[in-house]
Amino acid sequence: MPSGIVVVRAINYSRWRMINIMFKRSLFLCLLLSASFTVMAAPDINIFTTGSYARFLEQQKNQSCMLVLWSLDCPPCYKELAMLAEQTNKNPQLNLVLVSTDTTDDIKEIQQKLSQFGFSHANAWVFENDIAQQLRYEIDPNWYGELPRSYLFDAQHNRQAISGILQPAVLQHWGSLQAG
Repeated sequence: MPSGIVVVRAINYSRWRMINIMFKRSLFLCLLLSASFTVMAAPDINIFTTGSYARFLEQQKNQSCMLVLWSLDCPPCYKELAMLAEQTNKNPQLNLVLVSTDTTDDIKEIQQKLSQFGFSHANAWVFENDIAQQLRYEIDPNWYGELPRSYLFDAQHNRQAISGILQPAVLQHWGSLQAG
C-alpha cells in the first residue's frame, strides 16, 4: 500500500475523531442548557391542605376567578390545560388557579407538566398527601373526585361547577360577564 494513502486515511480519521468529540461536547452543552431552562421555568407549587379553600376564597375577595382541578393521570385534563393555556394567552387577565389532586410526592412532575403547557407563573397547588377526600369535601360536598373539575366564581363568589372538559365558549361567556 502506498504511504500517501495511509497519511490521507490518518488525516480523515483524525478529522472524524475531532468532529465526533465536538459533537458530543455540543450535545452535552445543549442538554445542560435545556435542563437548566426547565428548572428555571418550573412554577412554584403550594400545598393545598385543610383551610386552603377558605384562604383561597379570602384572597380572591371581590374578584372573579376560576379554580381548575386536574391530575397527572387524567388525559382529559391535558386537553383542558391546553385550552386554558390558549385562553390565558388571549386573555391574560383571567384569574386562574390550578389545583392538582395528586400528592406532594408528584411535585416535580406537576411542575414539568405545567411548564410544558406554559403555566410557569401560574397560581398552582397540589393536594396534601392522604387527605384528598377531606379536601374534595371542603371544596364541594357534592364533588366525588371526577376530573377535570372547574369552578367559575364571580366577584361575589357565586360559583358554577363544571365536571368534564371546560368548553372554550363557556369560558369566553363567563369571561365576558366578568369584564362587565
